[in-house]
Amino acid sequence: MSTWWDTRRNARLAELASMLEFLGAEPVDDPGVGELAHAAEALAEEYRTSDRGHTVHRTGGLLQQAATALHTADRLRGTLIPVVNHHLRCAAVALSHARSCLHGLALPAAGTVPPA
Repeated sequence: MSTWWDTRRNARLAELASMLEFLGAEPVDDPGVGELAHAAEALAEEYRTSDRGHTVHRTGGLLQQAATALHTADRLRGTLIPVVNHHLRCAAVALSHARSCLHGLALPAAGTVPPA
C-alpha cells in the first residue's frame, strides 16, 4: 500500500472516530473501518428509534448512510485504495450533515430567550 494512501486513510479514520464520538459513540483508540461501521450503525438505530423528533430521526438516517459507506469500505479491505478512500469520504460527509442537524437542536444558553 502506498504511504500516501495509507496516511490519508489513517487521517480519515481518526476524523470519522472523532465525529462519531461527537454524536455519542464510545471513544476508540485505534479505529478500524469495521469498528467505525458498527459504531455508526448502533448510533443510527438509537437515533432512529428516539422519540425526540424529526431532526433526530433525520440524523439517524444520515448515520445509517455513513454506516453503509463504512461497511462498503470495510468489504474492500486493502484493495482499490482510492475507492476505499472515496467511501470513507462519503461517510465523513454524511456524519458532517448529521452533526449539522444536531446543531439546530442545541438548547439556548441559560438566561436567554429562545427565538419566537
